[in-house]
Amino acid sequence: MTDGEREHWSRLLTKVGWLFTLAELAIAAAIVNRARAVTTSAFEDGVWGQRVEILSFLSLPQNVVVLVPAAAAAVAGTLTARGTLAALEPWLERLLRLVAGLALAVIALGAVGIIDVLVRAGDSIADFSDIVNRLGGILMGVAIARLCLEAERSRTHTE
Repeated sequence: MTDGEREHWSRLLTKVGWLFTLAELAIAAAIVNRARAVTTSAFEDGVWGQRVEILSFLSLPQNVVVLVPAAAAAVAGTLTARGTLAALEPWLERLLRLVAGLALAVIALGAVGIIDVLVRAGDSIADFSDIVNRLGGILMGVAIARLCLEAERSRTHTE
């Protein structure tokens, strides 16, 4: 691949990664808006308990999976850009860091969601399912964060 082709693919992958990241941010905005709109609660732990549960929906695998193609595009863009300084633009660096940051936020929200389920839970199968779902999202978040941070580290070590 020529340097021009590498730069083209790196830029294209960066743009695609940003589109998937914006999709994840849109999902997050909708969930945050939904949590913000809670004013009364049927839960024992009140409005804040319900808000915590709603926010922890961000850690469900079906919401986290949107970050996977964003991370893949960012990492592929980084690897493709090797050897061409022009392609290592700030947008790619920001994308890697933002996707990693979102993955870390997913991990934190998932952990808080699991704690919330355990605090208010009985021993029902639904509670077990809630925990396992959030744990799955946490594991996806760990994988995404690790991948992005490793790509960022390898990028800075090759310059």
